[in-house]
Amino acid sequence: MRLCINPYCPIPDHPDNDNYLTCQGCGSELLIDDCFTVTKLLSDSGGFGVVYEVENQARQAKILKVLKQDLNDDSKAVSLFQQEAFVLGQIEHVGIPKIETYVHHTLENGKMLHGIVMQKIEGLNLEQWINQRQNKPIAQKRAIVWLRQLVEILALVHSKGYLHRDIKPANIMLSPSGQLVLIDFGTAREATHTYLAKIGGMQGVTSICSLGYTASEQEKGFAVPQSDFYALGCTMIHLVTGKYPLDTYNANLDILEWRSHAPDISEELADLIDVLIARKPSDRPINCEAILRVLKDIEQIDKLLSSGKKSNAKRKSIKKAIKDSTRKPPSKILLGLSVAVALVVGLGVGTAIKVSALGDLDEISIQLPVFRQKRLTPLRFLEGHTDTIQSVAVSPDGKTIASASDDGTVKIWDLEGGSANPIREIKDQGGWVRSVVFLSDREIITAGQDKNIKIIDIASGKIVKTLSGHTNLISSLAIAPSSDLLVSGSYDNTVNLWQISTGKLERSLKGHTDKVWGVAISPDGKQVVSASRDKTVRIWDVKTGEIIKTLTHQAPVTCVLVTPNGKQVISGSSDKVIRVWDIASGKQIFSLSGHEDAIGAIAISSDGNYLFSGGKDNSNSIRLWNLKTKSLLWNLIGHSDMVTSLVITPNQLKLISSSQDKNIAIWEIPKL
Repeated sequence: MRLCINPYCPIPDHPDNDNYLTCQGCGSELLIDDCFTVTKLLSDSGGFGVVYEVENQARQAKILKVLKQDLNDDSKAVSLFQQEAFVLGQIEHVGIPKIETYVHHTLENGKMLHGIVMQKIEGLNLEQWINQRQNKPIAQKRAIVWLRQLVEILALVHSKGYLHRDIKPANIMLSPSGQLVLIDFGTAREATHTYLAKIGGMQGVTSICSLGYTASEQEKGFAVPQSDFYALGCTMIHLVTGKYPLDTYNANLDILEWRSHAPDISEELADLIDVLIARKPSDRPINCEAILRVLKDIEQIDKLLSSGKKSNAKRKSIKKAIKDSTRKPPSKILLGLSVAVALVVGLGVGTAIKVSALGDLDEISIQLPVFRQKRLTPLRFLEGHTDTIQSVAVSPDGKTIASASDDGTVKIWDLEGGSANPIREIKDQGGWVRSVVFLSDREIITAGQDKNIKIIDIASGKIVKTLSGHTNLISSLAIAPSSDLLVSGSYDNTVNLWQISTGKLERSLKGHTDKVWGVAISPDGKQVVSASRDKTVRIWDVKTGEIIKTLTHQAPVTCVLVTPNGKQVISGSSDKVIRVWDIASGKQIFSLSGHEDAIGAIAISSDGNYLFSGGKDNSNSIRLWNLKTKSLLWNLIGHSDMVTSLVITPNQLKLISSSQDKNIAIWEIPKL
C-alpha cells in the first residue's frame, strides 16, 4: 500500500492510494522525488525524523528518513538533519549505510519536507538482538570482533572531523554477513567546532543524551572524540554482561561495577573497556588507532592461550599499551599516524589539533587528522525575502551583506552580528531587482526590471544617482577593482560600460545575439567578459570595445568570472559543465563535470586555487572544486532550489549564497 508522508494527513494509509498518484486523504503527492514509493512506517519516535521504508522503481527496499514537519522551519534542525546526509555520503565503509539521495517533498499545502533516502540494512539492531537472546552475554571472541569493527568505523568518522555522539546498541545494526553497521548520524558534529543553539528560548549548547551511554562532558554540551569512546565502552558493557549499563552502577563509588557480570571476559579486555569509560576524557584512549593496537595485542594473547603457550610477558605489555593509549604520542609518531589514516581514507595528510575543553573539564589534546573537506552545513540562514533572491554582495569591510530579490527589495544584513533579521530594507518601485554590488561600505549599486542602474546610500535608503541607457531588464553588474568602471549586462543583448563618478555611459558593447546573463571585469580593468543565452562567452577590450575572443558552450552560459591572476576565464552553463579558458589563446584548458543540472553561480578564492559552483541539482548543492587537481572536494547542501549567486567574503573565511528558495545561506570556508 502507498503511504502518504504528510504529517497532517487524516488518512495516510487511504485504501485507494494504490490507484492514484496523489493521496486520497489530503491530496499530497505520493511519489517521493519522482521515483520512491512509501510502503511502511518504521518509526516516528525519533527526536528529529520519521523513518519509512520505501521502494524505488526497481522495487528495491530503501530507508527514507524525513525531518519532522515542526522542525522544517528551524534552520538549526534542518542543518543537523542535513549533516547526516553529508557524513554518510562522504564515508565509504561496509559499516556505514550508503546514502542514495537527499530529497525535498512539497505537500499539498505548500509546505516542504526534507528527507534522506539511504541503504536499508537488513537485520536487527543490537538492542533487539540481545533482547531476542534473553540478554545472554556475548563471548570474548565476538566482543573483540565487534569492538574492532566499531572502532574501525569510528576511525573513519573521526578522520573526517566528526563525532557520532549517540553510540548505543539501538544504533548498531547486525547485518546478515555479521558486519556491524553504525546508523543514525543525525547527531554527528564537527570535532573542532562548538555548535550553539537556542533551546527552549534559553541560550545553551546542543547536547545529545542517551542515558546510560552518554559521557558526562557530552551531557554538559561539550562532546569530544573521547565521548564516543565512552559510549562505545558502555555499549560493550551491555553486550558482555547482558545488562543495561546503569544496572551495574554503584552510586556510592560513582562507578560501573560490571566485571562480576562478565566472568568470561579477560582481564585485558576488561581493562580496555574500563579505560574507554574513564570519567575524564583525557584518561580515555587518545584515538581509534590506539584502541586498535591494544585489541591486536589482546587477540595475540588469546591465540597464545588457545595454543597452551604462556602469555605473562604479553599481558604485561598490554597493560602498558592500555596505559600508553591515553598519552599523546611524540610528534614523529603522530605525523606517521596521520599519514597512515590519510592513506586509508584517501585524503590529504592531517596534523594534530588541540581542543580546549570548556566548563570543569581538563584541557585535552585530541590527535585527529585535519582534512581539507571540513565545513558541510550552513552556519545560518537569512530569511525574509518573499521571492527569489537573484544576487548577494558583501561590503569591502566584510561586515555587511546586501541581497537583491524579485520581491522588489534590497535587504541589508549584519554578517557579524548573528541576527536573522535584516538591518535595513530598501524598496525599489521598479519591480524585480536582479543585481546588487557594493560601491563602498556606505553605498550600493542596484539594477533590474526597470532598466535603470541606481547608486543608493545605505543609511538613508535614498537614490544618489540613476544611470539610464539599457532598453530591457538589467541582469548583472560588475565593478572594476582599480578604476572608475561599472559594467552592466542586459536582456537587450548589450554590455554597457559606465563611469561611476559621473554616471556617464562610456560605451555599449554589441555582439551578443541573445540576453546577457553575467558580466565580469579583469583585475586590471582592461577586459570585460560577458556570458549570454546565445551559448557564448565574449571577451571585450575596454578601451576599443572590440571583441577579443568568443568562447562557446553547448547551451546558454549563465555565469562567468575572471581568475585573480587575470589569465583565465571560468564560465558555467546550462549544459552542466564548468569550463576554464585561457584568455590569450581563447582555448579551453579543462572542464569540470559533476553537476546534475544547470549551473547558476560561481565564485573563486582569492588565490585562484578553489572554485565554488552552485546550481539546480536534485540536491541543489554548492560544490567546492580544487582547480589545481581538477577534483571535487565537497558538496555543500542547504538550499532547496536553484542557487543563484555566490560570493566569498574579503577575509576568505565565509561563503554567502542565495537561491530561488528565497533564502541566504552563510557557510564557513574550510582552511584550504
